Amino acid sequence: MCEASVYLVRDNEEEKIMQDVILVRPEGDTVFMATLLGEQKMVPGRITRIDFLKHTVFVEEKPTE
Repeated sequence: MCEASVYLVRDNEEEKIMQDVILVRPEGDTVFMATLLGEQKMVPGRITRIDFLKHTVFVEEKPTE
């Protein structure tokens, strides 16, 4: 399987917010994620990096206005 871990990047700090992710989909100013078991999450931000070798996705938090 090719599940990934998703990290939220906030103030140059990386925090794992979800693991075993099988779907990552940008939706405007948010990123939708889902796991194999059906857990879902939407995070305000944008994808900044995907590392296929390490199965990681990095989402930069959207700054609050």
